[in-house]
Amino acid sequence: MGSKNLKAIAVRGQQDLPVYDLPHLLAEADKAYKYMKEHKFFKLWQQQGLMNDIEYANTIGIMPAYNFKDSVFAKYDQINGTTMLNHYKIGDSACFLCPMCCGNICLVRHGKYAGTIVEGPEYESCAMLGPNLGIDNFAAILSVIHLCDEFGIDTISAGNIIGAVIEGYEKGILSLSDLDGREINWGEVDAIQELLKRIAHREGIGDILADGSRRIIETWPEMDKIILQVKGLEQSAYDSRAGISMALAYATSDVGAHHTRAWTIAKEMEEGQNWTDDERVDTVIYHQKLRPLFDMLGVCRLPWIELGLNEQHYEKFYEFVTGKEMPLERLLALSNDIYDLTRLINTHLGIRRKDDSLPYKVWSNPPLTGPNAGKVIDREHFQKLLSLYYQKRGWDKNGIPPAALEANFND
Repeated sequence: MGSKNLKAIAVRGQQDLPVYDLPHLLAEADKAYKYMKEHKFFKLWQQQGLMNDIEYANTIGIMPAYNFKDSVFAKYDQINGTTMLNHYKIGDSACFLCPMCCGNICLVRHGKYAGTIVEGPEYESCAMLGPNLGIDNFAAILSVIHLCDEFGIDTISAGNIIGAVIEGYEKGILSLSDLDGREINWGEVDAIQELLKRIAHREGIGDILADGSRRIIETWPEMDKIILQVKGLEQSAYDSRAGISMALAYATSDVGAHHTRAWTIAKEMEEGQNWTDDERVDTVIYHQKLRPLFDMLGVCRLPWIELGLNEQHYEKFYEFVTGKEMPLERLLALSNDIYDLTRLINTHLGIRRKDDSLPYKVWSNPPLTGPNAGKVIDREHFQKLLSLYYQKRGWDKNGIPPAALEANFND
């Protein structure tokens, strides 16, 4: 939308949405609600939402800390869901009729950032603008998130880029002159906020940073070893050095290093330490079918990924809303068609196997401490998985779908 100078799309309507079989839809919804409400983590999700992932990510060693130099954060307990709940949360927010009600509303009551109100935070925003920048003050994190919200800046990309700038300056890749004469170091909230403002207003170095990781690397090639991105999109707040399936998910995502298409890290860490390569690839592909299907249906993926809600419910929801029987396998096949289509679009734009790769750090710089200290992704193993992934998807060795597949979309 930004490339079209489009800020937002406003939609207004007055008619009801038709539902084919409302009684059966409500009955199926009651079954799903009953399952979720009886889940052992349901109350935690209502209380903390995605902020409960701070402690989880730190415990298993996938937390971004100091621009992914590490994967644990020593003072995580100062910025976790419990801290939020005890000192900052003033209300809940939720999508329409959702029983999980996992959104938070937070207020800073005291101190330098008093009066700051944020809808959230979510795990990604807190992790990328907190531990990833060396900030251990929850109120300060909320103030940085608030700035991003006010400016319309993505918090994941902002955390990645500012973290890379701090590390780049620390390592001498960026000079004080490059930074417009303004130092920036880990945990320096004022300097971080000032840099955010320069990005928003395209002032000085902010003009380069505003264009994202690719322009940063074009300007300072050595930053390629520091910034974490795939296909020009900065990486989500889950360290993939601990799990090669997550690395494959980032590399093969049609939009870049984002967890929205496949979030396999938890399953691999908890169940998949002895997975075969087939199991790793199949898990990634299944996520890439199911998670985009939720987007197609306009529903949330959290009941499934976090509470284990059976995906068969969505087959029934679709039938009772539309009046059309559609087995889950068919819904997944349609979702997979879209993944093939986005791949075709990407390959027409020049994407090839070389682009389904990973950041330099993932190959070369292991986390310094924590349960995954010393771990990196093995290049040879990754390439083997990537070839198997292409094979299972029916694409060629360069990741290009066959001409016959493209013909299916010509009408």
